[in-house]
Amino acid sequence: MNSLPKIKGTYKKNFSLSKLTWFQTGGKAQVLFIPKNLLDLQFFLKNIKNTPIAVIGGGSNLLVRDGGIKGVVIKLGKGFDYINYEKKYILCGASVRNINLSNNLLKQKITGFEFLSTIPGTIGGSIFMNAGCFGKEIKDLIKSVIVINKKGKLIELKKKFINFSYRSSGISKNYFIVAAKFQIRIGNQKFIKKKIKQFLNLRKKTQPIKILTGGSTFINPKKKKAWVLIKRSYCVNMKVGGAKISEKHCNFLVNTGTATSTDLENLGNKIKLQVYKHTGVKLNWEIKRIGIK
Repeated sequence: MNSLPKIKGTYKKNFSLSKLTWFQTGGKAQVLFIPKNLLDLQFFLKNIKNTPIAVIGGGSNLLVRDGGIKGVVIKLGKGFDYINYEKKYILCGASVRNINLSNNLLKQKITGFEFLSTIPGTIGGSIFMNAGCFGKEIKDLIKSVIVINKKGKLIELKKKFINFSYRSSGISKNYFIVAAKFQIRIGNQKFIKKKIKQFLNLRKKTQPIKILTGGSTFINPKKKKAWVLIKRSYCVNMKVGGAKISEKHCNFLVNTGTATSTDLENLGNKIKLQVYKHTGVKLNWEIKRIGIK
């Protein structure tokens, strides 16, 4: 690797990325970079040369392969964890946790964000994959998304120019999300609080929590539910090494404590083959898989 720019943030060499993912599996980053703020990130991108770069968010919907990641992995930290209230919009940093945004907006009587309380991870990752649940998607709240390209240039993408679709923003992988502007809609605080509680209770009843898991493994095919296809295809008792399918929701994979990323990915691929064999439907991964096998 070429010499690294002198930054104000932090470099961590040979950093185990298992510490940053919900599955707690995966190899090492050759270098982990945590920028102090936006200016620090811009300086780094303008001065780094011929080096592969990847960005990770909250690690909730991420599987880092066991061979790790070459080059530099960027993790946005405290310098991107802010919520600013403007007259006509909310400016939110990419590393703000979804539940923190939802709870913060509750205090301001701002509605529409209640469902985010149930989605693990951060705003940046949620926008990139157009996260959603219970019939809601983050695209419905967006005014614009602020990104930075690999040369350190800031660009504001208006919503009408972003190709949002189911579980995709269409935002180029050459752009890194650093912030977003959200619409403001005032609501009834008691109703907002009640709605958040309802969503959290529903998640608790239907999805695995407080264990080593990620988000939904597969995207729901058009007019179908991935979990229904998995159940009908006799996959629920499948295991690979220390990886298994959640008993509570079969579209969630679980690390029982000894799984490797290879175990989890192989289990996912095994499920895909079984579902296709029984239903003719091809499942697509929702969990982002990166790194060297």
